[in-house]
Amino acid sequence: MADDLKHSMRLHKILQERDYQPEWRGLASRCHQYYDGNQLDQEVINSLKAKKLPILITNLMQPAINGVLGMEARSRTDWFVRADDDEFREVAEGLNVRLNEGLRTGKANQACAEAYKAQVISGIGWVEVKKNSNSLGSKYKISTVHRNEISFDWRTAADLNNCSWLLRERWVDKDEAEAFFPSQQEIIKHSIGQWSSFDMDDFYDKGDTLSQAYREYQYSTRDEKEWILPHRDMVKVYELYYRVWMPGIVLRSEDGRAVVYQEDNPIHNAMVVSGRVKIIKCSVPSLRLSWYIGPHFVKDMASPHPHNMYPYVPFFGAREDETGIPYGLGRSMLSPQDEINFRRIRLTGDLNYKRITMDDDATAMSDNDLRQQVHQADGIVKLNGAGKREGGALFKVESDQGIGAQQFQIMQDAKMLIQDVAGIYNAFLGKEGGAQSGVAINSLVEQGATTLADINDNYNNARQMVGELVMAHEVEEMTESRNIQIMVPGKLGEKPKQVVLNNDQDGEMTNAIAQAKTQVVLGEIQQSPGYRAQVSQMLMDFISKLPGDAQMAGLGIFVDQLDVPEEKRIELMKLVQKFTGEIDPEDMTPEQQAQMQEQQQKQKEMDELQMREVMLKLEELAAKVDKAKADAQYTRERAESEDVDQQKTKMEIEQAAAVPPPLPDEWQQAI
Repeated sequence: MADDLKHSMRLHKILQERDYQPEWRGLASRCHQYYDGNQLDQEVINSLKAKKLPILITNLMQPAINGVLGMEARSRTDWFVRADDDEFREVAEGLNVRLNEGLRTGKANQACAEAYKAQVISGIGWVEVKKNSNSLGSKYKISTVHRNEISFDWRTAADLNNCSWLLRERWVDKDEAEAFFPSQQEIIKHSIGQWSSFDMDDFYDKGDTLSQAYREYQYSTRDEKEWILPHRDMVKVYELYYRVWMPGIVLRSEDGRAVVYQEDNPIHNAMVVSGRVKIIKCSVPSLRLSWYIGPHFVKDMASPHPHNMYPYVPFFGAREDETGIPYGLGRSMLSPQDEINFRRIRLTGDLNYKRITMDDDATAMSDNDLRQQVHQADGIVKLNGAGKREGGALFKVESDQGIGAQQFQIMQDAKMLIQDVAGIYNAFLGKEGGAQSGVAINSLVEQGATTLADINDNYNNARQMVGELVMAHEVEEMTESRNIQIMVPGKLGEKPKQVVLNNDQDGEMTNAIAQAKTQVVLGEIQQSPGYRAQVSQMLMDFISKLPGDAQMAGLGIFVDQLDVPEEKRIELMKLVQKFTGEIDPEDMTPEQQAQMQEQQQKQKEMDELQMREVMLKLEELAAKVDKAKADAQYTRERAESEDVDQQKTKMEIEQAAAVPPPLPDEWQQAI
């Protein structure tokens, strides 16, 4: 009982905290009403009727905001899973298939688009991301939640990372509440009946659930109208998420990743034993969930989601600096929109304006009859010819005050302010403007998108968070499974391939999801039809300037960007591959395969013939080289022999010159 009282007090304090938050929901609702065309309240309408003025509404907010919403559809990017390194590339590819399938079946794009609409108009939208409790529906429930259903810690950042609590309140039929809380049927019945059938005379606190609920009803200071609708048999159910801080241990790896240590997790224990992680003792946040039926506490439990984040994603537009009040483009458009409606009503009223100046005896008609006849196109006014004034009684009808032109100019200025205050150019809305060239028009569109930078940045961050929540559910579902086979679609014209996650072969696991380092990101390339058309035109201009062979090679990239059905693109790609010779043999008919084999055989024979010719030429060239080497050797040896002979002759000459010539015979006889 003490715990139940503690939980009841927690809800009471949070509701009180919400009461003291700055008032912003009224202005947000007014922005949405103006967008829907409900721009005149009942008091103004009654006043216009009393003054016989026309009730006119010229809604210029809606087309201006629709132009911004159209930009979101044109620039929308896809989610995909990216691996931090090549080791887990196949894991990322498999998770990417599962992630996008869950987002597609849950209609995440539609939910994000509706949240973006609320973000632009009033400054805040919400998307719920949960497992679908309906087994016959899609796997995930991804839907928008009305801003009035959610309250949150006012100090929170845009990603709710410092949000202490988040409360969702919604009206539920009695039958639905009893089906969701079968053990609380008595409390639901008495709550809707305002405890009139409860035996209050014999009541004393027995400590059971019903007695505790009656005591909560007695001591609740909240107005019953906040949580019961007796005439509709409806009760308000509160879903409260809150954070609690507990001492814990954080494991931080060498690459900077951190996880909360779980004693029963074998991977965490292995990380500790390896000594490759840093162990940090600190306080860690834990998310819990409490359910309430009106002021009555029902259940408290740990968050049922696999992540430690709130299952509701906020789409913030902008927030006031001091108060933190969210607002969007609609707030700045309210004043010019009021000005347009007022001036148009005034201008139309002036067209019917009639002022009558007359003497008392100018006519015998009553004032009402005279006013009616003057305002009629075929009215008849009978004047009194016997009036007192000389020359007849005075009677004059004035229909122009001379201020219609000024009123019209002010109204035109207000029309321009609708776009100016939001930073939206005519080109952004598809209207004609001063820019004539395509480059100038695109520049104006880009400038309009720049003024929405803060809103679009918040939108992209929130959209990415939606993907992260779905990713957490997918990882939890597959972590304990083994040998998960996933077909990964190939690129255009390529065959899909199969990857196996948590591939367990003889006790050795590869592609382990729990160990994979992956993250959910948004694609950097837009996939809208307009973007694809622009890329196709640029590619066509570029490819046309390439040489002939290069043009055929670049056609595959061009076909991939065409905004045609997938089947048509595949057919075009196969046709391109056929002309470029890059067709996949598995896609060929038997005749085409036989023809290809024959061509390959012919090509092989031609290659062999060319190879033989090359070898013969090489042999001939080698023989010529050998002959040239032999000739060079012979020439060198001959030159050396001649050099030796010359040296010998020289030496003989020198020796002969060194011996004196013999004496003549007579000289010898004399001696």
